[in-house]
Amino acid sequence: MTPERQEAPFSVILASYCIEFHTRNTCFKCTDDGCPRLAGAQLRIDTYRLAKLALRRSRRLI
Repeated sequence: MTPERQEAPFSVILASYCIEFHTRNTCFKCTDDGCPRLAGAQLRIDTYRLAKLALRRSRRLI
C-alpha cells in the first residue's frame, strides 16, 4: 500500500506565495525592521512542517 500525498492546505500555499512575492518586491506594510506579513507566512509554514514531521514520526511508531 502506497501512502497518498496530500496537497498542502491553502493557507500554507498562500504563505509560500507571500514569501515568493517578498523576494521580488516589498508591500506597503514592509518597514526597515521587516514585514509582519512575511513573519506570519514563515510562522505558518514552520508550524505546518512541524505538524507534518510529528505525524510522520507517529506513523512510524505504530
